[in-house]
Amino acid sequence: MRKWAIISIVTISAATIIAVIISEHRSTLPGRRPANPFAYDVDEFRSVDQELIRWRETGQVQLDREAPRAMAYAAGKIYLASGNELQVIGSDWSRMLSKTLPAEPTCLTADEDGWIVVGMGNRLAILDSEGETAAVSETLTEETNITSVAILGDQIYAADATGRRVLIFNRELEQTGEFRGDSGVSEVHGFIVPGAHFALAVNSEDELWITNPGIHALQNYTASGRLRSYIQRTSFGIDGFSGCCNPVHFTFLPDGKFVTSEKGIIRIKVIIGTGDVESVVAPSELFREGTRAPAVAVDDNGNVLALDFDRNMIRIFEPI
Repeated sequence: MRKWAIISIVTISAATIIAVIISEHRSTLPGRRPANPFAYDVDEFRSVDQELIRWRETGQVQLDREAPRAMAYAAGKIYLASGNELQVIGSDWSRMLSKTLPAEPTCLTADEDGWIVVGMGNRLAILDSEGETAAVSETLTEETNITSVAILGDQIYAADATGRRVLIFNRELEQTGEFRGDSGVSEVHGFIVPGAHFALAVNSEDELWITNPGIHALQNYTASGRLRSYIQRTSFGIDGFSGCCNPVHFTFLPDGKFVTSEKGIIRIKVIIGTGDVESVVAPSELFREGTRAPAVAVDDNGNVLALDFDRNMIRIFEPI
């Protein structure tokens, strides 16, 4: 009897353990997991007051090359990097130039004279209006990751996301300096770049603006790297930026207002100098299936061009 009692106890214990394991396994299946008490529902912040949406999408241009990487606009031309190729596209959307680059591009910009600056990870190249290489920088450290470039006069500025610094080059692509956003202002402690999103651009007033994505700021620097002013807004709502590193991309309208593009809750909006939102170009519902913030540019007519990486197209938005 004692032997059978022991066997019964072992059998019941084993059955109990198996039942617990099965229950735990089922509870981790999709749809059966318990609600995460720390999860934050951001869906309520996707909706936008319709009065703010003062732009409409008027066109879409499907790209004939896969893997778009960067876009810029200057003097009636769109500059597009896809794969390891540079394309120059005219106002009628015809291809004016196609050039194979020496390495995969990470960013690009162009000026009114047709000079093109391309960032390729840890080096830069300058191409002339015919696509011929005019200068190539020395290869920087392996850790360098150039994610944005801008032209200001005779100087080239390159944002290094990994190094959390801005590199300065002359037109021969010789490095002449760098700065890290250390301003001496207690609220701003250098560039905080949690990921690979670090952008800069120059407006029509020759002002250099740089994102400080970790603190959701746009900062204005002198040519030598001294902080002059900044805009900082943190909010899940449309009035600010959220997540680890927003805004991801930005450019300027002809009147100097900012056009910003955000990831997470993907959206494009227009910001004035105080940091207030003037209007929404594209609400998140237009990117519901998207995963990446679109690159943005502004054409000569003041229309916003959005490079939709997920749909492999350029989308055109005009003010209403």
